[in-house]
Amino acid sequence: MTSTVTDKSEPDSAPGERAGEASAPAGTWRQRLERFTTTRWLARLIELLALVPAAAMTIEVAKSPRLHFVDYWYALVRFVNMDGSLNFGGLFKASNEHLIAIPQLLYYGDATLFGGDQRILGYLDILIALATVVLIRFAIPRSLPVVVRASIVLASSALIFSLHGLHNFTHAMSGAAWLTANLISVGTLLFAVKGRWGPAWGMALLGSITYGTAFAVWPSLALVAILRKEPMWRRVLPLALGAVIVAGWMSVNHNAAGSGTESDIGTAIYGLFAVIGKIWTANNTGMAVFAGAIIVAGYAAMATVKAAKAPELRFWWGLGCHGFFGAAMIAISRIDFGLDYSQHSRYTSVSVLASLPLLVIVGTVVHRFAARHWRKVAVAFAVAGVTGFALGVPTADTVRAENADHEIKSVGLRAGYPNAFGWALPPTGHNLVPRLEVLGHYPFNDDFTLGCGGPELGDTIDLTGVEEIGFPTGGRTPASPSGVVDLVEEKPGSRLVWGWATGVKDPVRCTVLVDSSGKVVGGGVSDRVRSDIAQQYLGINADTGFGMVGPDEDGLRVVVILESGAKRWMPAEVPDDEDQK
Repeated sequence: MTSTVTDKSEPDSAPGERAGEASAPAGTWRQRLERFTTTRWLARLIELLALVPAAAMTIEVAKSPRLHFVDYWYALVRFVNMDGSLNFGGLFKASNEHLIAIPQLLYYGDATLFGGDQRILGYLDILIALATVVLIRFAIPRSLPVVVRASIVLASSALIFSLHGLHNFTHAMSGAAWLTANLISVGTLLFAVKGRWGPAWGMALLGSITYGTAFAVWPSLALVAILRKEPMWRRVLPLALGAVIVAGWMSVNHNAAGSGTESDIGTAIYGLFAVIGKIWTANNTGMAVFAGAIIVAGYAAMATVKAAKAPELRFWWGLGCHGFFGAAMIAISRIDFGLDYSQHSRYTSVSVLASLPLLVIVGTVVHRFAARHWRKVAVAFAVAGVTGFALGVPTADTVRAENADHEIKSVGLRAGYPNAFGWALPPTGHNLVPRLEVLGHYPFNDDFTLGCGGPELGDTIDLTGVEEIGFPTGGRTPASPSGVVDLVEEKPGSRLVWGWATGVKDPVRCTVLVDSSGKVVGGGVSDRVRSDIAQQYLGINADTGFGMVGPDEDGLRVVVILESGAKRWMPAEVPDDEDQK
């Protein structure tokens, strides 16, 4: 992280602090403490703490699935030819109403260089977010004390890496679009506030082929031009260019805006405020609306304060404008998806872009009128950032639950059962699998495994002498390995098998599906959380669940492989009531 302490000519503390420090007797603990709180060393320490949210997100990405998620597959069949080469024209075809040419180049790089491991793209998303924090740091008002500026860096990092936005990192293709567009927009505004309009307009055009939310940078450029008192043509040109781009986009995306029964002005305002205020709530849409209304009111109030119009705050007004119009685009285009849709994890970054500028503007104005309270301003920034980060825990839990069973799809792709997952994977007619095979894309490379340390798909397991297991015996405390299949879902040409198994003192390593000859024909995940089983039986951990995909044929068996190498089996069907008794 770039340090905020590079300018040696800047004072270490706010005006008036020296007198306060002199009042303490020389050499006392208070003097030493106050001296430390005004030094660049404290600023350096605070900026190091700004790396903690990024480190936490890195751990989340490391634990996320290798397999990419739904929208990635539909994009891949557009920009990858059947021989694995890049289809350049496909980069400019809309994906869920968005033109994502730049992110798709990142997807192609991941597919060709890293075997399509979506975690690699997640690490790239973290670097993109870190780059955004660094660029934002350059826009922090230099009139603020060095420790306050460092606290803004910390708050920026905590909000950008908030657990609210986990989706954009562990569903990496999404973050490669949203976060890259944000980075480009921040860079655009940095050029604009310096009066470098050529690079600013060029980057805005680049953002427009990165993700739809980048369209919001055009009115932001107009606002910056107005604040800089630029000639009229420089104020109008961004609006004209933005209008042409949006009109062209809407002409080929007829479903870009809501058109259903919920398309009314009240619902649109509700959605707008909910997106803006999302970062300050814990999965409560009503509170998000309230927070969003306060933020909008805050901007309106600051617009009447002369100190808030200082040149050093022009970037922040532009970024706040970007966040507002980005939220408005989401509210309008997703108006028919339900009142709580605004709280989806993927929209977090827009809430951050709307909220962070107001924090900086208010903090700068407060410091302007009460410079001696700069320590309180620094603490307020740090607390705001940490709060926004922590409030995302419920959202993160939802995203983690979505990720838990995702690797079952990698088995479905590799074993030839893609139709078991509905819209989550493209139908056979899209020819996804041939493209993955020629690319050596996961799960069609050596990184794929059932997680058993052997056997793998196609291997044969000798079940001679292997015991069958069933419901636990001995009351609530199982005395021996046990388990059951409690759900079988019939799918086109395949089936999903769900259940649980425990080895009691010999933990379950994995579960696989075998056919009547013992050939491994399916698999999935073997550590699903089943809190209901842990509550029903004593001594059984919650992570005893399994979920697998296999062929639609009779005679399938679930083989439970224990850590010791011992095996047990059960029929891949739900027992009837008599068996359960």
